Amino acid sequence: QKDKSKKIPQKVKEIERRGGQSYRLDLFQKADFAKAYATSFDEYVGILSEFSINVAITEKNITYFYTGHNKGIRGNKLGNSYDKKGLVKKFKENDSLFLKQPQLRSKIRDGITNYQNGKGDSLGVSSSLLLGGGTAQGLKGKDYEAYTKSNRRGNRTPIPTDHDLRHSIIPISEIRKASNSDILEYCNKHKIKTITNDKGKTVLKGREHIVINDNRWTNTKNKTTGSLIEFVTAHNSTSYLRAISQITGNKNLLLLEQYMGEIKRPYTSFYIPKQKQEKVDLAKLKLNKFLKYHGINEKVSEDLFKLKKVQVDSKGSIWFYPEGTDKEAIEFSPETNGYKSKRHGDKSAPFKSSYKNEKNVTIFSNFLSFLKLKGSKALDPKKSKGELVLMGLEEKALHIFLANNPKIKGIDILEDNSKSLQKNQWNFIDKLKKDLKPYGITVNQVSFEQALKKKRSLDLDF
Repeated sequence: QKDKSKKIPQKVKEIERRGGQSYRLDLFQKADFAKAYATSFDEYVGILSEFSINVAITEKNITYFYTGHNKGIRGNKLGNSYDKKGLVKKFKENDSLFLKQPQLRSKIRDGITNYQNGKGDSLGVSSSLLLGGGTAQGLKGKDYEAYTKSNRRGNRTPIPTDHDLRHSIIPISEIRKASNSDILEYCNKHKIKTITNDKGKTVLKGREHIVINDNRWTNTKNKTTGSLIEFVTAHNSTSYLRAISQITGNKNLLLLEQYMGEIKRPYTSFYIPKQKQEKVDLAKLKLNKFLKYHGINEKVSEDLFKLKKVQVDSKGSIWFYPEGTDKEAIEFSPETNGYKSKRHGDKSAPFKSSYKNEKNVTIFSNFLSFLKLKGSKALDPKKSKGELVLMGLEEKALHIFLANNPKIKGIDILEDNSKSLQKNQWNFIDKLKKDLKPYGITVNQVSFEQALKKKRSLDLDF
């Protein structure tokens, strides 16, 4: 049965599927976090306001306004669980859960510290008032439809007062402390490099589309924005709640995950590598050692680094990234007898692709075999013609490529000589033949020698 709780437009789905990013997906994840813990409209609106999302509520509707986008999105356009009726149901469910754990509020209150930033300025108010004295609000006679009214002639998106938010299971003061914290201080502490661009703005080195201004960051490519909360969330690949806990030092906030489960993020606005980077010279040596072990021309290492398709961490692990996204990677960890591989993230993007309206394309099912065969010319765009290089035997990445290039009528899958992959490759090819036949796409398995006889422009190194 189709899930109607969340309505993601087809355009946004395509963006996400290709490893892209959308402010609407960012709105979804923040709304998911807010409704996971809110027990009233005021709490819901209060939490979202700390994430710079304004909400307008009327008798019949609820509308969301993302910072930098003037046009709002109605709750019923996002999905049933984001409109008024769905939210009321969720508030009641949350209240019932919190009622079973009355000690949670007092424990979280006890975990609040007098948090200060590096300049000694208080960033928020921590008091029992904001926690309702550590006691749960009585459920009997509670009006779940109540909300702070909008003034049609004034502010359509009013923010509830701290008094109205005193019963919030997550203290608004703690969210506020975290969201008002200085991002540059965090970058300096964790050795995340920033530079000043030609416009005088502070940006992340290597990801200059991330602009930092005190306690805010903005992604100029996709117009998403946020505070240190989202920044820490991306840096540590963690949840919002854990990020808030880390920033404020309130470890007791994590009790919420113990009782309610972790609210996982379906989407990351940008990526900051978590792995501690190896020094440049040592990174080159370790990568060259890896390439030599796999019989790959070491000259290709320069292009791999330049195109940000590889990273080396201080433990000696080699991380390879696919085309156009940092949401997935393959890690190769050194062992006594070679390297052990581990897959991270999704499997929807290829290592490399090129297409110029050819009817037939060559598919490499193993990117290491591709690098070995093509050598120093592997990543030269001038030498690429009608080919798709997969990170592994991944149908999703292949289907996305074919969907984006409807003129393709035939694919030649180059045989992989790795014995560990051969059997899986045969199964992979057999399935592809069945799946693609109705679309008029032929699938052939060819050896390296056969590809040369077809005068395929593989431009191989020997």
